Amino acid sequence: MPRIVLLVTLGASLGLLGQTPDTRADDSAREIALLKRTVADQERRIATLERTVRSMQSTVVTAARTVRPSWRNAEGWAAVKSGMSRDQVVEILGEPKSTDIVIDRQTLFYKDAADAVGDVVLVDDRVAEVSSPRFQIFVTPPK
Repeated sequence: MPRIVLLVTLGASLGLLGQTPDTRADDSAREIALLKRTVADQERRIATLERTVRSMQSTVVTAARTVRPSWRNAEGWAAVKSGMSRDQVVEILGEPKSTDIVIDRQTLFYKDAADAVGDVVLVDDRVAEVSSPRFQIFVTPPK
């Protein structure tokens, strides 16, 4: 009985089941060529997508840099609202050039060299007044 099993196994490996070893090698070669083309196509697509993403990222970073509010532009001053904390003001406008503190009242001064750009008055660590003559912004708390 073991000889029959050996013949069936040997017959299958020699292609007695309908396919010759040459046909299987040709099929394998075609399949490998197809896989290589698929991989090359995917590599091209991935490279294109990566270039697109890098381009979009640089555009977003550039836009974020140019629109970022600070004490040097009107958008920064317009973003400061009554009731904000000192930390929120500093996050928007940046650190002030100087500060004047009298009891519970702080005044944050923002200026270029000698020219005053504006100031923010805080009472009990909350924005009470915002003024920037350069950008024509004057905000006082509602009464």
